[in-house]
Amino acid sequence: MIRRFLERIWHVVYPWVNWFQKVNAFLEKIAVPLVSRWMMGVFFAGALITLLIQVLAIQHRYQIDYGEAPLVDQAMRLSQGINIYRNNLETPPYTISNYPPLYILAITPWVSLFGPNFWAGRLISTLCAWWTAWMIYRIVFRLSGDRWAALAGGLFFIANPFVSHWSALLRIDLLALAFAVTGLELLSRVPLSTRSFWGGACCLVAAIFTRQSYALAAPLAAFIWLLFEDKAKALRLVLSVGAISLLLAGVLNVMTKGGFFFNIVTANVNEFGWERLRWNLTHLWDVLRYLLVLGAISFLQHPLRSRSWRLTAPFLVGASLSALTIGKIGSNVNYFMELCAALALAGGSVLAKIRQNPHLAWAQVLLFVFLGFQGVGMIRISLDEFGSDLAGRMKRVHELRRLEALVSAVDGPVLADEYMGMITLNRRPLYLQPFELTQLAKAGIWDETPLAESIRNKEFDLILIHYFPFFDVYKERWTPVMLAMIERNYEVFETLADTRVYIPRK
Repeated sequence: MIRRFLERIWHVVYPWVNWFQKVNAFLEKIAVPLVSRWMMGVFFAGALITLLIQVLAIQHRYQIDYGEAPLVDQAMRLSQGINIYRNNLETPPYTISNYPPLYILAITPWVSLFGPNFWAGRLISTLCAWWTAWMIYRIVFRLSGDRWAALAGGLFFIANPFVSHWSALLRIDLLALAFAVTGLELLSRVPLSTRSFWGGACCLVAAIFTRQSYALAAPLAAFIWLLFEDKAKALRLVLSVGAISLLLAGVLNVMTKGGFFFNIVTANVNEFGWERLRWNLTHLWDVLRYLLVLGAISFLQHPLRSRSWRLTAPFLVGASLSALTIGKIGSNVNYFMELCAALALAGGSVLAKIRQNPHLAWAQVLLFVFLGFQGVGMIRISLDEFGSDLAGRMKRVHELRRLEALVSAVDGPVLADEYMGMITLNRRPLYLQPFELTQLAKAGIWDETPLAESIRNKEFDLILIHYFPFFDVYKERWTPVMLAMIERNYEVFETLADTRVYIPRK
């Protein structure tokens, strides 16, 4: 009786099972190759868009981002043997070096050879972005043996609109990320040679001394990976990276008489806003939702059965924790750089796992379709957001040249915010970093009274304040006292590229 019952069930189910097998075979043979090629083509196009943006940014003479000019200024001072980590702000210049020195050291020779410029630092960022994509490819391929999935992982990173934006700038983050991911590539080698171990450890230290927040995600991922492979080496890595980092920080702090700690820690604490965090996380979801889902799926792998989980999961956790600090005032998409790399690694690894199971052809088709549309959206955002901003700046190059000429024509000190690069291009040191010092004034760490008196006494030949069309960023960069003194003692002479040029009232 039971046998007859089971036979009846089988007669009902069998046609559906047979149909599903035929559909799956069709999908595996025809649909999967077509959809996967389309998806890969979309991400290749995204990578080309990133390259185009990078090339355009490198050849653009003028400042694109507020944070570029302070780094060039620090490189100028280093080339002259001047300490960039001052231990107080009682006298001008009122500037802060809030990052470790490695990236600044990297651009210093180029500033010495060619004079103050932005192209060299942008070129370094561009090369580091492509190097990071290559390291992601190597890691995914080593873990999975799937070149296609490894290539997809690399493209997930380089086609990312946050990466296309930030890798085109003279900023520290892509060099730090390149060091971090290179460290993971070296430390995840099996068997792990002594040379690879120490090379990886040094890369992790280099990442930390490029950007201090990189002390979390990559070291955590390397430690968890080695914990599964060799517990003794995992402990040795923690002790080595920790000891070397503390020793170098101590030496720098002694050499600068406490200035290194003051700049990196004391003067680097900005106001945190929950609404700012919410907005940025919402934006992250809008831009990368399917890659985020793919990253979440990667956690479902069993750590004892999946070697890729041991590297990608802790890296994703650490990068996510670091990304939460984007709630700080003045933050930007650079806080997402590690997360972008972690998502690319996890995404490539998940694709490799799914491709290993031919019975999941339907899942492959769905996944490739969603990721393809993700890639289309990423291209649109790369072009609409940073691409359009860069194009707008390039269209106004005549106004920027006029702005540069105005700064060049005066002999006295100049204050500026968005376009303080006009000061460095004229081979002059910065007198003030307005955003950083405004935040320190709000925190009670810096007394703005001497600067306010200098403005009242009209000691500055020009003051350049940028007014963004849709957001009052200038209120984050200048204190109410500074703005009041400027309005009272200066008048608008000209407006160029959304920047008001103030001259002393007669």
